[in-house]
This record gives sequence, C-alpha cells and structure tokens, in this order.
Amino acid sequence: MTQLRHDLTVAHPVGVAHGLAEPRRNVALMRKYEAAALLPDLTVSFKSHIAPATPLFEETATAFARGTLFPTVRGPVAIEDLLPGDYIETASGAEPVMWIGSTTYIPGRDEADTTLTALTRVTAGAYGPDRPHMDLLVGPAARMVVRHPKLGTLLGQDAVLAPVRDYADGDRLLQITPAGPVQMYNLMTARHTTMKVGGIEMETYHPGKSAGQALGPNLRALFLSMFPNIAQLEDFGQVSLTRTSREVIDSLIDT
Repeated sequence: MTQLRHDLTVAHPVGVAHGLAEPRRNVALMRKYEAAALLPDLTVSFKSHIAPATPLFEETATAFARGTLFPTVRGPVAIEDLLPGDYIETASGAEPVMWIGSTTYIPGRDEADTTLTALTRVTAGAYGPDRPHMDLLVGPAARMVVRHPKLGTLLGQDAVLAPVRDYADGDRLLQITPAGPVQMYNLMTARHTTMKVGGIEMETYHPGKSAGQALGPNLRALFLSMFPNIAQLEDFGQVSLTRTSREVIDSLIDT
C-alpha cells in the first residue's frame, strides 16, 4: 500500500486574528488518513484525506499495527502489503478486500476527541498455544469475538464483539504507549465479517449501524468521500455480530 507521511494538525475556526489563540474547546484536531479502495471497474484508488480525529473517522484506520499478518488465500501477508482486491480468509470464506484505511499513531497526544492515545499488546500465547503465536499490536478500533453459552440464551447468539483494549489486564494484554510513531490500519471486505488474526477472531471494518445519526451533511459527505467504492452509508450492509463492551458482557454472564 502506498505510504504517505501522516501527522496531526490543529484546525482553528474562522475568526482567529492577530495571533490570538482560540479557547481550547474551539480547536479541532484533524488527522491525515490514507485510503485505498477497489472501484467497480476493478481499478484501485489511492487518496489521502484530512478529517477529524474523532472516533467515527479514527475507527477507519486504527485497528491493526504495521506488520500484523493476515490470512490470505496465498498465505500470511502483512497488512501494509495487502491491496484492495486481495482475498483474505474469513468466517464467511475467502472474501476480497474492498478498502484499506491507514493513519499514524503519534505519541504524546492526549486531546479529548482522539481515541488513539495508546495501543494494546496481546502477548504471545495469551489465549492459548499460538493464539497469538507472536505478540500482536492493535489499536482502539480492534474488536474481537467473545463467546459464552449464556449469551446465546440472553441474546440469541453465543458470540458478540468487544474492544480488545477492554481486556487489558497488565499481564497477557498490555496497554502501551510506544515511544515513536506507529502506522495503523483497518480493512473492509464486501460484507462485515470476522477473520483470525494471530489465531484471534477479529472483525473487519464497519462504521456501525448508527454511524450517520450524528453527522451533518458536510461531515457525512467528508466521511463518504473516504469510501469511493460505495455511494451511501447503507452500502456498508449489516453488522454480522452485536457490538458491546466487556462491562456489558460481564454483567450478562454474571446474572
């Protein structure tokens, strides 16, 4: 995937004059995103975008660190070497990658809006032999499948999706703040599904069922401009599993 320099910028609203700083609440943190998409004519589009450093936008690119190996039909491939059109092995069978988003974790940023303030290291063997077989570094957008028999009774499905970082325990899963920049990625398939990354079942990208509810027309247009392979939010399709948090899962299991 084409590499471009990524950084965070601060966008001041109109009205800043004579070098006077705006109050912090009026300062918008912006982030550079890189997007590669498989277009309907089977060509691949590569574009960079400047967009808000907010959860909706950051989830497009903050799931997996550079070097993460993905199961493809031709064997394990690092995410930075994947291209739209490559086929990965998923719970739904071999699926083409339709879109790949990327941005950069930059240490020392603690603005309220950004989610990208820390990463999670899943240590080798955290979930059993070869799960994962080597340390796995993921970001705040990474969600994994959590299974429990009680969930089937309560929710009608025995598996849900929860953020990996919810399970950081200081032992097997560690919250870390790398000293330097880390290139981060996420990828989308034709339909939302899961895949085994390092032996751990994780989801492909989907903005969520309520993604457009809080977006005005300008932000909606900006968000959709990052996905030239689709025309409207509904084109993302259905979320394959319920998304929730560890706190909710634990409360359900403990009842």
